[in-house]
Amino acid sequence: MSETAGMCIYPGCDRPAAPAHPQGGPRPAFCDRDDHNALTAHQERQRLNEEKT
Repeated sequence: MSETAGMCIYPGCDRPAAPAHPQGGPRPAFCDRDDHNALTAHQERQRLNEEKT
């Protein structure tokens, strides 16, 4: 366990990213919440961007 887990890249989330799969593959970029994924992160970034204007 010498690798440090990254943080979830969902806007505003401060949870650690989900652990890597034991059989390998890329490290997850999102935490273990089901609603934190690439699609909802994109939608949230758009919503935040619209809120600024």
